[in-house]
Amino acid sequence: MSTQYLVLDIGGTFIKYAIMDRKAQFIAQGKVTTDTGSEEAMITSLEGVRDAVADYDYEGVAISMPGRIDTAKGFAHTGGAYNWLHEYPAAEKYGAVFGKPCTVANDGKCAAYAESWFGALADVDYGAVLVLGTGIGGGIVLNKQVLMGSTGGAGELSCFVSNFDAAADPANEVHGMRNYAWTWRISALAISQRFAELKGLEHADGVMLFDAYEAGDEDAKTVVDEYARIAAAGIMSLQAVLDLQRYAIGGGISARPEATSVIAAEVDRIFDAKPNLPFSKPQVVTCQFGNEANLIGALAFHLGRA
Repeated sequence: MSTQYLVLDIGGTFIKYAIMDRKAQFIAQGKVTTDTGSEEAMITSLEGVRDAVADYDYEGVAISMPGRIDTAKGFAHTGGAYNWLHEYPAAEKYGAVFGKPCTVANDGKCAAYAESWFGALADVDYGAVLVLGTGIGGGIVLNKQVLMGSTGGAGELSCFVSNFDAAADPANEVHGMRNYAWTWRISALAISQRFAELKGLEHADGVMLFDAYEAGDEDAKTVVDEYARIAAAGIMSLQAVLDLQRYAIGGGISARPEATSVIAAEVDRIFDAKPNLPFSKPQVVTCQFGNEANLIGALAFHLGRA
């Protein structure tokens, strides 16, 4: 029997888990509900996973989770939606639940690692993953290595500035990032809310938006066109610093081909109109692994493929 690992993807509502082998083949999968409210609630949820996989003989535990994570030290400086999680020895605490060696890594960086391992970025040395969900997750790959940064904070593209005047205006400080951050312009949540506002709806989601876009709805076209322009402009700004070969678009909306194709077309338009830029035009493609990317990338970190 091949060596097995327990791999977890900790989200705000569920912990998805899988038993996987060294080649990232799934042997078993499941999920348990979780609670963002306290350490005790988290430990209880992890104990639920432990009990669910009690019949499997796994050698280690690989965890994908939100927050600014120092994977080398197994330390979570922050925990995203887990507000209680601050300067926390996550690998030690969580590993103790299972009695196994444990690694922890940021969920966006896990997605980037998965796509770099044998997904949409596998054949390039320089790339990025943009996971469009409630915010913008993902990560940056340089020379086939996921960029971690000095404290684990590299690639936090939700905070990427899309309006420098607004970011520099002291009047906006009380509003957080809403008036100037990329996440409030191109995340799935942002564009869905924009569509709902234009249509006078209480709620909309990416499926509704792109269904309406396909049907020729003018409000949907307005939202999608703006999404493509702001995404492409952000990619151009990133290119000035990183000069990547390829950007892979992920998240639930990436299941719709238009979510990627409209960005790719706008990137072509911008770069073709500016042929003398001192950096290259990148490809824009769709991520390969979808909702399984965080699990695959967490295993890659655990196996030391970084």
